[in-house]
Amino acid sequence: MDLNKIPVFAALTKRMHWLNQRQKVLAENIANSDTPGYSPKDLKELDFKQELSRSSTKNIKMSVSSANHIIPVGMDRSDVSFGKVKQKDVYETTPDGNSVVLEQQLMKVTETKMDYELMTNLYRKHMGMLRTALGRK
Repeated sequence: MDLNKIPVFAALTKRMHWLNQRQKVLAENIANSDTPGYSPKDLKELDFKQELSRSSTKNIKMSVSSANHIIPVGMDRSDVSFGKVKQKDVYETTPDGNSVVLEQQLMKVTETKMDYELMTNLYRKHMGMLRTALGRK
């Protein structure tokens, strides 16, 4: 059974993937905190309203749980890529042009870590509910 076919697990997995990528970008920022001319980057958050308005009712397809259902257009979740965006709210720049503020980056790392822990807890809770529904412990 593929858990990514269940919308809750697909959303949690996608969010965890985004948080993982963000953690890598923030680690890059911290690693380059002494690099002359380096400006910090962050990942662009997915805007659900914008994505919904971009899609039309023509693009919405049904999923198949029976061979008698309409065949949907396949979607490969591994193709998801997150664009890096330059950080706009830089508060200080050193004389060598580096604008990484370690405190700010560490706050973002902590926020990302807390969000990731929340997603793993939600994933664990939903797995527990699924096991209960299946009659397993």
